[in-house]
Amino acid sequence: MQQPVNTVSNTVSNTVSNTVSNTVSNTVSNTVSNTVSNTVSNTVSNTVSNTVSNTVSNTVSNTVSNTVSNTVSNTVSISSPLSNATNFSSSHQAPSITAQLTSSAPSVAARAASRAAHGRSVGRCALYVRKALQSAGYEFTPKPSAYQYAHGTLAGAGFTKISSDNYEPQVGDVVVFNRTSRNPHGHIQIYDGSQWVSDYRQTKFSPYSQHNGYTVWRDTRHTDASANTGTMLALNDQ
Repeated sequence: MQQPVNTVSNTVSNTVSNTVSNTVSNTVSNTVSNTVSNTVSNTVSNTVSNTVSNTVSNTVSNTVSNTVSNTVSNTVSISSPLSNATNFSSSHQAPSITAQLTSSAPSVAARAASRAAHGRSVGRCALYVRKALQSAGYEFTPKPSAYQYAHGTLAGAGFTKISSDNYEPQVGDVVVFNRTSRNPHGHIQIYDGSQWVSDYRQTKFSPYSQHNGYTVWRDTRHTDASANTGTMLALNDQ
C-alpha cells in the first residue's frame, strides 16, 4: 500500500518543481527583458538628446561667432576717414588719422561737405565746412565764427584768395562772407561742382538777400587758377 503514496509524492514534487521552475524562468526572462529594454531605451534617448543638444549648441555657437566676425569685418571695411567725417554734429570728434593732402584734396573736401549738408540751414556753417576741409587733410586751428577763416586761417592752410571779378567757381573753392550786425558770425561755403554747400545745400550763391562783401579762396596748388576766363589771382591782403 506504500506505492500509491510514492506516486502521489512524486507527482506533487514534479508539479511543484515545474511550477517553480517556470515561474522563476518567466520572472528572470521578464526582468532581463525589461532591464535590457529600459537600458537600451535610456541609452538611445540619452544619446539622441546629447547629440541634438551638442548639434544645436555648436550650430548656435558657430552662427553667433560667424555673425560677430562678419559684422566686425564689414564695419572695419566700411569705415574710413571720409565717411566718419561726413557725420558732422556738435559732439563729432576729428578722425584720429588725418587724410594725406593730395591733388584731389579740394574735391574730397567738397564731396564731404555735400554729403553732410542738410536740406536747410542748422546754423553751423563754420563747423560743417571746417570738418569737410579737415577730412581732406587741410590743417588749421578751428575758428568759432565763419568770417574768421578769411583772416589768415585759409591762407595758412594753403588757399589763395582770388578775384571775384567774372568769377567762375571750381570744385573745392571756398567763399567767406563778411559779418554784419544782423549776421555777426558771417558765412562760409564750399563749391561741390554743381552747387554751393555749407551746413545745407544752398539754392543760390549768397544765403543773404543783402551782404557786406565776401572773399573767394582756392587751393591753387591743385587747380589751375587761370583756367577760367577772367579768373586771376589777387593779392592775399586782409
